[in-house]
Amino acid sequence: MSGCLQINSQKWKLFGSDGLKLFLPREHLESSIYYQTDWSFVSTDLDAATAPEDAPKLRLRLIGHVPGMSDWRNLENLFLGYHEQIDGGEPTEARGPDIWIWPPGETAPLRFGHWETDLKFGARNGHEFEFSLAALIPSERASKFRMDCALKGFFQQPLPPDWELPEWINEIDDELSFEGRVEFREIFCSVPINSAHPVERAMQLARRELAVEQFGPCSVHDKDCPGKFKLEHVCETGRLVVLQMPPG
Repeated sequence: MSGCLQINSQKWKLFGSDGLKLFLPREHLESSIYYQTDWSFVSTDLDAATAPEDAPKLRLRLIGHVPGMSDWRNLENLFLGYHEQIDGGEPTEARGPDIWIWPPGETAPLRFGHWETDLKFGARNGHEFEFSLAALIPSERASKFRMDCALKGFFQQPLPPDWELPEWINEIDDELSFEGRVEFREIFCSVPINSAHPVERAMQLARRELAVEQFGPCSVHDKDCPGKFKLEHVCETGRLVVLQMPPG
């Protein structure tokens, strides 16, 4: 895994990644993929390969939804965002991801501002994708002006001509970009609590929904088990099965 993050004028080197996780939702949604990925970054003053574990880190999490997706491999060369479409082949309801950030020293995720996002899964090599993210937060006045114009357009009210638009219409408060690679590593799947063969059931669902045929080590977790798998938004009841992708 590799990558570099830039927030405004500050750059961060990729230190660690949990890879790309795909979620099979607790309610069946035909041809839909929920995804999440987490990164940690260290300052460019440090060597990411040898930085100590206790070095101050910035963490970034993306959570998103891709409708109309029948095969995880279709993430290749897929563009998701709020702006102009690249080739017209994107899912019509596709949107960029929600972004959470943990600044160094923070212990809880902060979701500050409303990020307008463009996300691109590029060329695929096995389970890895070239990956880029661009995001910005318009200033409060720019955001309000755009919203007012959108409402006027919706109600078919006259809009100001281009030459009357304020110079600050594209003013931004924060800007973020990431360039690197992301690896597909895990599938999270909810199964009924009384399922006699939870792993086999989850594998069957993953084959049907994501066209995944081979798996690495798999595990089953109760909803209330301690640790990293307390994912209520995936598994409100029943048990959570984590399907690993095969190594290599």
